[in-house]
Amino acid sequence: MNNDNERCAVCGDPFTGDDVKIYCPECGAPMHKDCYEIEGKCPNSAQHDVPASGEEEKSRERIFKNSEGCEICGKLFEPNDERTYCPECGASMHKRCYSLTHKCPYESEHPAADPRLIAGLHGNGSAAPVCDICGLELKDDDEKVYCPECGTPVHKSCWLSSPVCPNADKHAEGYDWENAHKPVRPEERSPYAPNDTGEPRRVAFENFPELIIEHPIRSPESGEELTCRGVTQSELMHFLGMYNFSTPRFFALFMNMANAGKVISINFSAWIFAPLYHFYRRMTGPAVIITLITFILTIPTLIYEIFALGDTDMNGLDMLFASATVTSYIMIAFRVVLLLFNDYIYMRWCVSKILFLREKYKDEPEDVYFEALEHKGNPRMMYVLGGVSLIMLLLYGLNLFVRVSGIV
Repeated sequence: MNNDNERCAVCGDPFTGDDVKIYCPECGAPMHKDCYEIEGKCPNSAQHDVPASGEEEKSRERIFKNSEGCEICGKLFEPNDERTYCPECGASMHKRCYSLTHKCPYESEHPAADPRLIAGLHGNGSAAPVCDICGLELKDDDEKVYCPECGTPVHKSCWLSSPVCPNADKHAEGYDWENAHKPVRPEERSPYAPNDTGEPRRVAFENFPELIIEHPIRSPESGEELTCRGVTQSELMHFLGMYNFSTPRFFALFMNMANAGKVISINFSAWIFAPLYHFYRRMTGPAVIITLITFILTIPTLIYEIFALGDTDMNGLDMLFASATVTSYIMIAFRVVLLLFNDYIYMRWCVSKILFLREKYKDEPEDVYFEALEHKGNPRMMYVLGGVSLIMLLLYGLNLFVRVSGIV
């Protein structure tokens, strides 16, 4: 296979016995390993997509062990067959055959390879990779194949059922699975690491929405994307607010409630600040109901205080005090219900609103739909002002009723 007259396609110098020689995986051009590392590409890369002339094919015959047939399946190449070449020894193969084994048949004869030269061909550089076809983890003993274009690893059974790389749409952009899955350094992983402008990041879970949308949580049994009572994770993320500080908490809670049957969680804000907290979350219907229940349970206490602080002498004051005491205990129980079940109520309300908006915008473009989700679901302080106004109106009505009825 070696030719004494061969010269490096990069520097043009002939090869010596001490040189480490590699071959371009596209055209088989021989190069010094050091030259390839410096240049970073084959000097003939511009001509890789151009059909080879007869003379070029003859020159390849002098380089490769078998330029007329695939070294894996042993079949002769047809004119339209896509070929690839081993970057270590130049053996020619069908691209499809290479993608199913990801091994050169002469691998045992290769010298130790520099992993930098095969970045993008071997997708085994990150811990616990996931098959992008079925979504399940790729274990060490699983039979795997690799995309010859970008190195994406998938189960062999998944590839045989759907022989298309799941990242095929990124190939034109030069996507490299190995580089995309390099371990992140701690300073890069920290939410407070400096950003591109040199200023520290101050928002935790900064890339949480992007991670969920690009890599949604999947069922370990079926590999299908988990939903929240029929709502996709992307829809839920947009409705809760892509960059709200509380979104990661509610997203995790809602997915757990929908898929694990959990209904109880602790929400001190709903306990202390109800119903204003519910107005802030834009739960308009539940917020109005909670306001009315709270107001009704407070009426006996308010009337009792009016009589107790006034000069009116009323024989039924003890009965009024008893009613105020009972309603106070009911109020405490009601607050405990909000403390424990508010997040479940919020989840059910979010799902109902998303499904309503999905039906309303079913004929609209996706970006318009997601914009509507953001607009309708994001918390707003102005809704708190609406809640305060409702409470003041109810208190004014109660005061007016007491005065007009002549009780005081």
